[in-house]
Amino acid sequence: MKSLQQLFKNKINTIYAIADGNLIRIENIPDTAFSHRLIGDGLALQIHSSNIYAPCDGTISMIASTKHAFIITLSNGTEILIHIGLYHDKPVSEYFHYHVQVGQPVTTNNLILTLDDNFLKSNDYKIIVPIVILNYQEHPIKSLTTVSYIEHGKKIMTCK
Repeated sequence: MKSLQQLFKNKINTIYAIADGNLIRIENIPDTAFSHRLIGDGLALQIHSSNIYAPCDGTISMIASTKHAFIITLSNGTEILIHIGLYHDKPVSEYFHYHVQVGQPVTTNNLILTLDDNFLKSNDYKIIVPIVILNYQEHPIKSLTTVSYIEHGKKIMTCK
């Protein structure tokens, strides 16, 4: 009989779309650090709306001081980075209105933040948001969606 730790260790985690958007494969993200998997493995969404939701159950473990990125840590230690927008030189924290705090547990589809309309306008309502597993060597991706457009809350990937 398997121990609880063995069962927990082999659990497959499902990651869901944080918003409606066009799917971008990781190698096509227009940023070398992401496209060459220097930061992690995953994909990106080109979103068109202001609300960003939790992609999974976990705990908010980091919000960047500029507020343009946050990390959710799952119960098994998987760390998922959500990086909002690639094209702005210096993120303006006033554009990002968080509804959560560091250390707060979240569940799939909890509203995490709302983007300011000025940020959306300045990016022509097309924001690229990489969603990557930082520690993907220990928690490899098992499956990725192959659709070109996804709706908020639909499965985008699974990882160990």
